[in-house]
Amino acid sequence: MRRRGAQYWLWTNSRLALHSHEEVLNNGWQIEVQVRVSPAGVTQVFVGVYTQEGRALAEEFHDRGDEVCCALSLRWGAQRAREIVLDHQVFVAPHRTQCVLSTVVTDPLLLALRRMDMNEGERLKLKAADAWSEYLEAKAAVLALMRRTRIDPDVWADSKARLQQAIDRRVCIQRAYLR
Repeated sequence: MRRRGAQYWLWTNSRLALHSHEEVLNNGWQIEVQVRVSPAGVTQVFVGVYTQEGRALAEEFHDRGDEVCCALSLRWGAQRAREIVLDHQVFVAPHRTQCVLSTVVTDPLLLALRRMDMNEGERLKLKAADAWSEYLEAKAAVLALMRRTRIDPDVWADSKARLQQAIDRRVCIQRAYLR
């Protein structure tokens, strides 16, 4: 049973005939697309994405114009629903993550002070904060390079590798949290 949101109740009109497409994805999420033609002749599309439990992740409706047929609008709505699903999925690194990573902080005195009287949870929290700050710095460096008109290939490769390592470090630490 789906728990409808406000967008659905604004959309619904039992007097208008509609065409629908429903799909259940591999992860259990449900896609619902409905198409109707308004009394003014405008093709309207409702797109809903729901979790396995029926909770609404996203609901939206669009006017597609008066020259668009229902079949094309259904296809467009299904594609829009898949885009919404991709936006809600957790990021998975497209490359193999490294299992052994060096610490972000390299100052020996600072490392010694941090390791004193810490439990494992505090260590993970500290590593996560360090990994996050390193990721933000690496991302900012890559974005700055992307804004330039010309980039040295070696500098680009180094910045790209730094960002990839920062992502790997964050993934590795998040996996440690899940254990």
